[in-house]
Amino acid sequence: MLGDYPNNYMISSGIGKDQKYELVAFDNALGNAKLVNYNLLRVSSILPSNCVKQDTVKVKEGSPLLVAYGTYTSNRPNVTIASAVSIGIPKDKNSVGVIMEYSGECCAEEAERMVCEMARRAMINHKIEVEEIISSSMEGFVEGGEFVSVISAVAMW
Repeated sequence: MLGDYPNNYMISSGIGKDQKYELVAFDNALGNAKLVNYNLLRVSSILPSNCVKQDTVKVKEGSPLLVAYGTYTSNRPNVTIASAVSIGIPKDKNSVGVIMEYSGECCAEEAERMVCEMARRAMINHKIEVEEIISSSMEGFVEGGEFVSVISAVAMW
């Protein structure tokens, strides 16, 4: 798996909650984003050339999975949190794309606007002509001290 060049990707977002544990909230967010049961290997922000978009991850559960992601978890009451990820898709499929991610205390719309603008700017800086910018975001509101976790990710395999 790690020696293979990724040919596929999935973009997704999720939210998870738990009354007691931060890590359980994060795990629940992974499940909501269809990324649970993999060993996530965090990577930086390049989508390999010729990658094909998929709706689900198609590798054996328990396998290592390359993922660029933004995540945020909080239990501070009355706070809105969000994550977002975007991909600058190149016109030339033999070129790489650029992935940008963000997470923090804001609404999903603001987070998504930021990652789309970052992807657009990065593609210009990399001198790659853009076909389109795609994105995904998630927003959560923290109530009563429970842990809320959001994640937005691009998985590649």
